[in-house]
Amino acid sequence: MKKLVVTLLVVLMSLGFVFATGQKEKGTVDTGIGDSLVIYSSNTESELSAMLLPFQTLYPDVKIEIVNGSFGELFARLQAEKDDPVADIMLGGLSTTDGTKYESYFMKYTSSHNDEQISPMTNGFYSVYGMSTVCFAVNAKLEKQLGLNIRSYEDLLNPALKGKIIFSDPNSSSAAWNNLCNIFSVYGVDTQESWKLIEGLMRNGMVVGSSSSKCFKDVANGEYVVGLTYDNGAVTMLGAPGYEMRYPSNGTSGKDSCFAIIENCKHPDAAKAFVEAMSSKEGTEQMYAVYGGVRFTNSLVTEPETFQLGKTKDIKWIERPVSELTEKKDELLAKWNDLYSRIYK
Repeated sequence: MKKLVVTLLVVLMSLGFVFATGQKEKGTVDTGIGDSLVIYSSNTESELSAMLLPFQTLYPDVKIEIVNGSFGELFARLQAEKDDPVADIMLGGLSTTDGTKYESYFMKYTSSHNDEQISPMTNGFYSVYGMSTVCFAVNAKLEKQLGLNIRSYEDLLNPALKGKIIFSDPNSSSAAWNNLCNIFSVYGVDTQESWKLIEGLMRNGMVVGSSSSKCFKDVANGEYVVGLTYDNGAVTMLGAPGYEMRYPSNGTSGKDSCFAIIENCKHPDAAKAFVEAMSSKEGTEQMYAVYGGVRFTNSLVTEPETFQLGKTKDIKWIERPVSELTEKKDELLAKWNDLYSRIYK
């Protein structure tokens, strides 16, 4: 048994992990929403331990099963199961930058707490719960050995960092696409300046890893000096010797982190109840009470003293042209792939 905020039974699977929580016993009261809920999630264990709490507090007799993996892996699974879905909710990996790409997989449902969010959803399919903000994960011990002070994107082009920067694949990793969006927000969407920086990173031997979590885990364990990553993932490694999180001095933006109910799911009432619980002011307060590593977005709740990320007021924020990036996503990824194939051949 693995003890988090709630007790979770962890079973290793080929895809990732399955967390089973809650129990159904004889004589339990009918919740009116069924007795089971299955969630596909790309979130970390620490995040999930908090995110389950609002629903579990209200519905302790509902059994929750969470299949954990990268968004690319989970969505491939969702595609394969489209006619007979196993999961009820996709939690994490979704953003308004997706446009209409995934809408056929999800049920139309708008949370009653949507208007309370910092950036309310407008597509009718997604609900927002947090913001995933671009940052650098830095191994300050290795950085010091190289005589560097990494603060900006330009600092990453230093030849001393050749082969010492890790990223993930923006074709399958929402975190990597988030980072590309920030580069395009700083230097302009599809501009010569943006592509010059991206090409510079590639020519400096930037390693494109298999998953977004490697971008902070491998920095923390000393395999790389810098990881281009996201703060609510990078925060999980705080406490590792010499490990730091930094926001690009050029400016930082983030993507809304969303979740959605899967079309034709087997437990739609439980799924709706989960969305409502997690989106609410009360649910957000519960999540912050046990975990300060996500920038939750219910505007009725302020960041607590235990908040572990960069305080919103202290970050240099830049505007992200979401509509333009959404419209050009396929085109931009095609250019990335072409450039990558030429440099890494």
